[in-house]
Amino acid sequence: MPHQDRATIDRRLAELEAQLPTLIAETSPESLIDAFAGIADEIRESAAPADLAHVDARIHCMLHEAGLVPGDEDEPCDDA
Repeated sequence: MPHQDRATIDRRLAELEAQLPTLIAETSPESLIDAFAGIADEIRESAAPADLAHVDARIHCMLHEAGLVPGDEDEPCDDA
């Protein structure tokens, strides 16, 4: 499968971020991370190797901002 360009990856990440509140509301806590990962993994798999660090940072920030994983206060998510 060919890799998607950065703009497409960013659009898909923005869509995932917009879906996150609904996913949290409609998914049991035990299944939430797996449900999120299923979507996030599809995005990761479509990214070029050079974009993986960017994708991973955005995904981590989404999870952190939703209170699902701890974050690093020295690395703000606004720059991801």
